[in-house]
Amino acid sequence: MATVPTELANSLDAAGTRAKLDTAAKKLVKHRVILAEILKECTDEFKNFDLKYIQDNCFVGEVKMDIVSVDQDIPDADETDTSDADTSVVGSDTEDASIKEGTIRYDLIFDAVVPDTQKQIRMVINVEIQVSTDLPYSIVTRAIYYAARLVSRQKGTVFTNSDYQKIQKVYSIWICPDPKKMNANSIAEYGITQQKVIGRVKEKVENYDKIKIIILSVNDEGMENRNTIIRLLSTLLSTTESVENRKKILQNDFNISMTKEIEEEVAEMCNLGMAVELKGVEKGVAQGIKQGVEIKLIEDIKNLMDTLKLTAEQAMDALKVPKEDQEYYAKKL
Repeated sequence: MATVPTELANSLDAAGTRAKLDTAAKKLVKHRVILAEILKECTDEFKNFDLKYIQDNCFVGEVKMDIVSVDQDIPDADETDTSDADTSVVGSDTEDASIKEGTIRYDLIFDAVVPDTQKQIRMVINVEIQVSTDLPYSIVTRAIYYAARLVSRQKGTVFTNSDYQKIQKVYSIWICPDPKKMNANSIAEYGITQQKVIGRVKEKVENYDKIKIIILSVNDEGMENRNTIIRLLSTLLSTTESVENRKKILQNDFNISMTKEIEEEVAEMCNLGMAVELKGVEKGVAQGIKQGVEIKLIEDIKNLMDTLKLTAEQAMDALKVPKEDQEYYAKKL
């Protein structure tokens, strides 16, 4: 049908806009001033430390975005780049890729050091813009896979042979700005715990507390939430609140300086959010027009068949329905 190419183009255009929105969100969260808030509010290891101290002293190397592979059979995007070898943490990568499912990259990944122990904690931060919440899997199951890969990929870099005691703890923190209504403005934590089934068991917590998964679900209503991290992320990633109001909240409530870079990224989030909504409206209007045209054409075909005793094919030929579309309309008669 003549409308198909246009619909496909609109869908691709909207998908491209959503992809840009996803990238804009990651760029905003990537700032250390934001990541320091996430570390303080979402992890046990950093909750008692000052934000400025975390920001200045607890990050090791760079924060990598869309570089490190999730799967094991394709190298990381920066594998051949050794320009920052002196500042990067051994084994800290951002992508996993599978030959069968294509390249999958961690959105953000960085290493952090616990201030009081100088023990490295590997962390991966994923920012997922879930336009549709009707997914064929739970975000938790995907997060488990991502976290498990961050543990397994430590062999050969963080530890060798059977020296499992050196495994570094992994946090996989997922930020969902468009959750299902029942999950909105919530924080859920998943991890490995010990349960004594029979007898007495004495095992140090640090020996099994190697994976933590945190799901942060926020929307614009979270801007009024009392929880610090929910309010911050809701404000930061809002696509409907005015740029000026968001800047005011970020400055006054969270003491985040509006650098030119952050200010531009906040504005970009707002503009892209409006574009996604507009594409949705345009798609709905186009779909409505298409349905109306189809209904009228089907009625015309039926009228010709009844009044002139024509076959469906003859009626469609008389109405100049393209041959490639006639089978489609024949099924609707």
